[in-house]
Amino acid sequence: MMSETTLQKIENYRATSHLIKQKVTGLTQKQQEWKPTPEKWSVKEVLAHLVDSSFVHTVRIRKIVAEDNQQDFILYNQDAWVASSKANQTSFEDILLAFDAILAYNTLYYERLTEEQWDYKVLNNGKEISIADLFHGFIRHVHTHLAQIQRNLDALPASFA
Repeated sequence: MMSETTLQKIENYRATSHLIKQKVTGLTQKQQEWKPTPEKWSVKEVLAHLVDSSFVHTVRIRKIVAEDNQQDFILYNQDAWVASSKANQTSFEDILLAFDAILAYNTLYYERLTEEQWDYKVLNNGKEISIADLFHGFIRHVHTHLAQIQRNLDALPASFA
């Protein structure tokens, strides 16, 4: 049986979708696709990055639980992934649906973990990282990008408001 603390943690994870939707609801297409500079990400690209990050997170947690050997941490080039995704050519709704689908699937997985499995670890640059660390890190990651979205919105040209 899962502890109340673990259930609350999972609810915080699930709530990331609501937080994202609160931040982006009502944005026009121009606001979604505007970039502060050519090398910075648009709001759509930030959301696409969170989908990419969710994919990688999905693989990381399952490899740690299912594969008994201490493998190196799965890394990826986030800027290259965002650039290749052409997120600004994708509908906002489809990006949000993808995030929600992966979040829901991972939530089911987290709900099935035993208390012991939350402590399973993998090596990342010589440092042990647990499932719990990855879980909390993902939530922090979403909050980091919510702040990035807010910075984009704060910097929008007056003509976009």
